[in-house]
Amino acid sequence: MNDSFTSKIVVNNEYDYSNILPTVEAISYLVQYCDEMNKQLTKLVEADEEKNKQFKPEYKEYMYKKSYGQQFEVFIREKLYNNITCKDYSQFMSAVQGGNLNGISSMDIKLCMDFHRGKGDSPEEHENSFIITFKPYEIKFTRKSNHNDPNMNQIEQQIKDILKQFPVANCIFCNKQNNN
Repeated sequence: MNDSFTSKIVVNNEYDYSNILPTVEAISYLVQYCDEMNKQLTKLVEADEEKNKQFKPEYKEYMYKKSYGQQFEVFIREKLYNNITCKDYSQFMSAVQGGNLNGISSMDIKLCMDFHRGKGDSPEEHENSFIITFKPYEIKFTRKSNHNDPNMNQIEQQIKDILKQFPVANCIFCNKQNNN
């Protein structure tokens, strides 16, 4: 990930993809991408911790310090009020192979790329939430961040690009061009 300048600004973007067809294959690819981004952030956090281990707290400088807000989760709501939570791609694929992605009522893919950045004991929190919600005739992608970070902008764009690759079906309930 590129560590260039980030500015403190509220980013609150929402995109409507209600005319895409959420196939198991396409969603699986999206889940795999989000899981990879979460694992990449975890590696950056671990490397940053190792680099700063030798310094006293007041001399530590973090680009990616651990935040307890960092998480990846796929939440599947089945019609019979059974819920399945997958914490990574392999758990998601187990759910798919177990037939748990057939006839669901909704699904959320939540990628929180939160971390702390700065010097000393009180680095600044960077909050980055990417949520893709799949409901019948309502498919939305939202991104909320408290900094304009080029790395997070790139992840947002990549998720949009993946969603644009889903098959599209305009119908009487949702007829629009997918221009997002």
